[in-house]
Amino acid sequence: MSADRLFCDSSGNWYTEKDIKDSLARVQADDCDVLFVHSDISFGLPERGLSRKEYLGGLFQAIAEIGVKTLIYPTFTYSFCNGENYDVRNSKTSMGALNEYARKMAGNNRSLDPLLSVAVFGEQAEEFIRPQTCHSLGENSIFDILHHTSNVKFLFFGAEFSNCFTYVHYVEKMLDVPYRFDMPFEGKIIDWDGASFERRQYIHTACEKIQPVDFYHFKDFLIENGCLKIEKLGDREIAAINEPDAYYWINAKLAERIDYFLAKPFTEADLAHKYTYDKTKGRITHC
Repeated sequence: MSADRLFCDSSGNWYTEKDIKDSLARVQADDCDVLFVHSDISFGLPERGLSRKEYLGGLFQAIAEIGVKTLIYPTFTYSFCNGENYDVRNSKTSMGALNEYARKMAGNNRSLDPLLSVAVFGEQAEEFIRPQTCHSLGENSIFDILHHTSNVKFLFFGAEFSNCFTYVHYVEKMLDVPYRFDMPFEGKIIDWDGASFERRQYIHTACEKIQPVDFYHFKDFLIENGCLKIEKLGDREIAAINEPDAYYWINAKLAERIDYFLAKPFTEADLAHKYTYDKTKGRITHC
């Protein structure tokens, strides 16, 4: 066995950190200044001799070494919606094992947003964690800052683009789509010094009877038009897209058809301002 091996896919192929970096280069994830990383690490069976921490460290290091100046890992904690405090040091993320690994490494580089926090590494970290807006998808939120920052990309590192691209909801908020509303949640935030304070935090969530859909149709469109670069890696895929392309095409598709990101057209009767929190999934059901 090689000490460089990280995992083996279902076809028996072994992958190293170099293989991962080569794949990241092929989707041009290294061609940006800021990289926002969604992840799902089900690439294959980890090398038997590696501990879980070593395996996650190898994946994390592979991304860190592609030369991007600022890396952002979403560390969202929807549990705030269920009345739990948000503790910037200790609240776990539901965004996967690699993002939880990043959260624990983040030091003071995790934001105080109790719903859509991020852990940030690199040159522009302060720009992304300093703002403390009370709307997780509105002006001055993490996605709004990304939109007004140059040379940004989104990376889907094993994560399926079609069901985890939260950025769509930011654009929906900017357009004030009729099928979403600003839902407030109240609770305590515990900051890096251990001090706690009350916060009313808003998120743009889907109305009660709205049925969102996974964005497979949007994914196919972006691939066909050369905007979403995609590469097989083990048993999963990695993909990358420029932020300006994402923003432009989400806008364009909503202008073309307001229900483009929904399972079916909506009526006035569907637009009740209610939401459901799914404790088993740790997230707002309709968001």
